[in-house]
Amino acid sequence: MGNAPSALIETWAEFSIGSCIIILRVFTRLKLAGFRGLQADDYLIIPAWFSYAAMTAMAHIVGYAGDTGNIPAAQRASMSDEERALRSLGSKCFMVGWYTYIGLIWTLKLNMLFFYKRVVNGLWVEKYIFPAQLLVGATGVSIMFLLGLTCRPFHKLFQVYPDPGPLCTPQSLAFLIPILLMNISTDLMIMAIPLPVLAKMRVSTGRRLGIFVLFGAVIFIMIAACLRVYFVIALKTGPTAAIWSCREDLVAVFVGNAPLIRPLFSRKLWLGGYKNSRTPVGYPSGESVELSGKFGSDRGNKRSSRLFYSKDTKTTNVESDSMERIMENGRDGELPPMVIQVRKDVHVEGVEDNSGGGKTAWQQAYRNTFRNP
Repeated sequence: MGNAPSALIETWAEFSIGSCIIILRVFTRLKLAGFRGLQADDYLIIPAWFSYAAMTAMAHIVGYAGDTGNIPAAQRASMSDEERALRSLGSKCFMVGWYTYIGLIWTLKLNMLFFYKRVVNGLWVEKYIFPAQLLVGATGVSIMFLLGLTCRPFHKLFQVYPDPGPLCTPQSLAFLIPILLMNISTDLMIMAIPLPVLAKMRVSTGRRLGIFVLFGAVIFIMIAACLRVYFVIALKTGPTAAIWSCREDLVAVFVGNAPLIRPLFSRKLWLGGYKNSRTPVGYPSGESVELSGKFGSDRGNKRSSRLFYSKDTKTTNVESDSMERIMENGRDGELPPMVIQVRKDVHVEGVEDNSGGGKTAWQQAYRNTFRNP
């Protein structure tokens, strides 16, 4: 009736790893932004962890007690009162596990969307973030109603004998199929939002590999969700389905937190580089950089020419640690990520050419300045 010890060990080991990932994420964000700099996604991870802990505890109890699903009629009739009470307890914990599972997975979805909002701030895909958040929230609430209203009266979900029917079991298809469809559809939507931006980004091979790993992990989450439903429907193996659910949860925790943990492995975090880099990349607003030099022939009398550069709106893609900058200062929103805005203005003052004929000094200065833009 209960799960094998190895399955319980795996369940708690995966929870421990997931908890460490969440702790590292919180530590990284506090070190980067401080308590006052925390954003909505940083606060969402706290209820996500509580849901994760409760779901793991419920999985442990269900693994020991079983539940009221997939029991032959003859076995239901022959059970003692103690066995029925134990199965009923298992079904109660199973339903709590359903609610906490939805709480964890859907909170992580919202967490990822809030993170996207900071990353794509100012880009055209930003307009899709809020509708996606509404859709994720609506599907999460609808699942809560689905779990609470499908079996009426609700207490029949915990009834062992007589058989309450196919709708009144924690592993009912009325739960499994709609939840699976909404889970996969929202995952695909969340995956699709940053794709147009990521496809055009020029980043190093290592960072591109990291992006592929994250997207591969999302695909694994969807596969694990499908396998969980398959094991329940086709193989009638609830314990195996529970193990795949725990694996899905661990990978979901990793995907939702890995981008925010990355700065932890950067020297800048430990040397205080992020705290000293709040000035946007480029020259400070209103400041000019003066370059002085002499142009023209060495012969003749010339006055020095001065070139002034100031900030403009020419966009240049660069490779930088902008992901860490987003982690630290994503709320400012002055510039889109991975973009530097630069302006080159040239002002030539008091140039005199006494060399006679040929190119004038200001023409030579202009060519020298823009030879390697």
